[in-house]
Amino acid sequence: METPAFILLLLLGLGAALLPETFGRSHWLRYFFTGVSRPGSGVSEFTVVGYVDEVQFVRFEGDGGRGQAEPRTPWIRDNEGKEYWARETQIAKDTAQYFRTNLPTLQGYYNQSKEGSHTVQGMYGCQLREDDTPGQGFMQYGYDGRDYIALDKATLSWTAADAGALNTKRKWEADRTIAERDKAYLEDECIEWLRKYVGFGGPSLTRADPPEVEVTRHTGPDGEDVSLRCRALGFYPADIKFKWEREGKDMSQEMEFVGTRPSGDGNFQKWASVNVPRGEEQKYVCVVEHEGLAQPLAVKWVPDASPPIAAIVGAVVVILLVTAAVVGFVIWKRKKSGPKGGNYTPASSDSSIPMKASA
Repeated sequence: METPAFILLLLLGLGAALLPETFGRSHWLRYFFTGVSRPGSGVSEFTVVGYVDEVQFVRFEGDGGRGQAEPRTPWIRDNEGKEYWARETQIAKDTAQYFRTNLPTLQGYYNQSKEGSHTVQGMYGCQLREDDTPGQGFMQYGYDGRDYIALDKATLSWTAADAGALNTKRKWEADRTIAERDKAYLEDECIEWLRKYVGFGGPSLTRADPPEVEVTRHTGPDGEDVSLRCRALGFYPADIKFKWEREGKDMSQEMEFVGTRPSGDGNFQKWASVNVPRGEEQKYVCVVEHEGLAQPLAVKWVPDASPPIAAIVGAVVVILLVTAAVVGFVIWKRKKSGPKGGNYTPASSDSSIPMKASA
């Protein structure tokens, strides 16, 4: 990877105005790019995605030098004009060209054939603390799904993940200004853009939507294994904590969970489950913590008070059988007593119910 990283990054954030505003929580600006040497169906050669906190606000997808940066939120679409989008598009195209130029170099580092399929990834970002001061910042790259190289801001050096990345490490550390400029970008220009974007996003970024939490019970294929699943839905921001307790004892080390996932409506969802002994479900409680909750929310599994479906069906069948027996008995009695009393005439051929004779 011959092109110094700071060239790519400085292109992506110069010119933002400083907004004198303090926000109620920490915020992040993150960018991710992916270059694929052999794009397939539905996969672009080069993709850039930008996030403020957990909200995707800009995206670029391009092939062969084509493509256009596009807004992904109303607040960036409404606050930036043609000049901004033209600049973002050109930045993404230039970065894609750096990918194409440097891919053969990386292939050479690993003695790879140029005919194979390869992927270069990069991500970087900066944090704005609650007191409006710069926080953490990171910059790292990957190759073929593995870590490649990362910036160490404290020492102004690069951490190589393997022998191939040592070649890039030596080249970038030969010029100390590369790391100095990258650090300056993360602590200055990146922060200025983040302040600007948070100002654009306003309440949509600073909101705190509490989760809806429910606990459900599940049994294994053999009917013996029992687990309780705690689901949190519709919350924002994405940071959330789960804890399973059994009569006050923390059981979190035994729980299984999925990572936080987008709900598709701007909010998030997540669940965590724990295996429990049959019959002891009521001893377990799921505790959820989230910024939108005034205090931790404790939820237990509530057994369904309605009778099982099988019992309902069985009861209906019994009622129908009894009813049919009673009706049959009444009909039989009427048929038997009809001729003796002289009050009934034989039924017509198309009816099994005796008809009363006319007066």
